[in-house]
Amino acid sequence: MLTPTFLSPLPAQEHHIENVSWHIAAQLPATAGHTVSIGVAGAVSGSVHQLLLVAGGTNFPAGMPWNGGKKEYHNEIFLYGKQGGQLILKPSLKPLKLPFNLAYAAVCSTSNGIVVAGGENESGLSKKVLLLHWKADELEISYLPDLPVGLTNAALTQIGNILYLAGGETDNGATTQFLCFNPAAPAKGWVRVTDLPLPVSHMVLLSSGDNQIFLIGGRKSNKGSISTIYDQVFSYSIAQQQWTEKQSLPYPLSAASGVAVGKDLLLISGDRGKTFHQAEQLIAEMNSEQDPVKKEVLNQKKIEVQSAHPGFSREVLKYDPSGNRWLKLKGTLPYGTVTTTAVISGDNIMIAGGEIRAGVRTPDILTGKIKFEK
Repeated sequence: MLTPTFLSPLPAQEHHIENVSWHIAAQLPATAGHTVSIGVAGAVSGSVHQLLLVAGGTNFPAGMPWNGGKKEYHNEIFLYGKQGGQLILKPSLKPLKLPFNLAYAAVCSTSNGIVVAGGENESGLSKKVLLLHWKADELEISYLPDLPVGLTNAALTQIGNILYLAGGETDNGATTQFLCFNPAAPAKGWVRVTDLPLPVSHMVLLSSGDNQIFLIGGRKSNKGSISTIYDQVFSYSIAQQQWTEKQSLPYPLSAASGVAVGKDLLLISGDRGKTFHQAEQLIAEMNSEQDPVKKEVLNQKKIEVQSAHPGFSREVLKYDPSGNRWLKLKGTLPYGTVTTTAVISGDNIMIAGGEIRAGVRTPDILTGKIKFEK
């Protein structure tokens, strides 16, 4: 029997984090139509009814994209509870599914359920906002007001009852939009707060206990050139209604995940961009090359670069807002994983799936045990 007390709010902590020890707690099932689980990236991950929920996402079951493999989007929903220190998949009388295939949405777990904003699928960008919540002992999915435009790879957080959505990519690229939504006044919909300090997607957005929102890293694609990957960090003061630049990351980083824990913010894994930039540069050269033979030589170089991807950062970075400083934790992840969401569970961090190399997903669910300084 599943223990229904798995994902509980983190108790107030007066100490800083010393370290996080990681292990693989479970695996995601195979996606619909497949017998082997290869994992997903860009899935919806959050806590609902004291359970871990993982839904949707993308993968390449027929082969890598540079070998002609097609990206598949999914809508299955999986729920996990804790049993004897392990994560166990919760049985369901009927298959649980999102209303549509979805990946790369902005996600925030709240006391009212999991809010899922935007994202994309094979039909393009989505402006839909879902609320996944528990009702009459089962998962229910309802809709909040639409976003102003379709948006993917944005970020979402909450202060009090107010939801804040930042950045992301529209059909025109990375945006500077910073929106809020008040569930107590749904008719107002998503309201512009101000602009972000820079156009950005694939960043981490975290809220602290002193009504500050932190915008960390991310990237911006540049037509005909390599993307900008940011090391900048900014905080937004709800009281002062302005952005302030903070201590930069030790290195540029995008597509990381993060959590706010006690007095600290944690930034987990992420892409430093070396291989990503090499592939982008080769793509730019291919697009400007007219000779088909030379174009194919460049394409083969790109395939070699992507196939030999070394993996993403295995480091966990800690930010102390009071001291405005970044530190690297001593422990490292078993593997780096990006385009996924970290979920807090008491003094544990849960990270389901994600991309571990270019085009390659993992079915593993990581658990990180937090150790606080004494």
